[in-house]
Amino acid sequence: MAATTEIAIPRAAEPTSASLTLPAALTSARKARTFTAQALRLWGEAEELVEAAVLIVCELATNAIRHGSGLVTLRLLLEPHALHVEVHDGSAMPPVQRTAGCDEDRGRGMLIVDALAETWSCGTAPEGGKWVRATVARVAG
Repeated sequence: MAATTEIAIPRAAEPTSASLTLPAALTSARKARTFTAQALRLWGEAEELVEAAVLIVCELATNAIRHGSGLVTLRLLLEPHALHVEVHDGSAMPPVQRTAGCDEDRGRGMLIVDALAETWSCGTAPEGGKWVRATVARVAG
């Protein structure tokens, strides 16, 4: 399956949003991380926000790729006091926050999101599937 990538990073003085649509393939998580870092740096955001957002995007995108279906869409919405990160996939199953055992290499994603985000939530998308949204406070840069 050919990769479908749609990139839109505004270069306006007041950036508001950017989106990226990717196939549900493991390489897509890396592309989502890179896209997030590039967008936030282009918008002049503090490195602390960039690092937190990249980790959140990594976890949400990886969950969508592993447990979702169809295309994965990442949306970044920058507001005066917060960054909203939203990932949409084709599965209606909500993410589950759990505690992984010491010898497990999976199962910590939503704990990481919970630790880094001010809030996170999920819901069913009107067009099908679900969205998971995390909000991170902007920091002075």
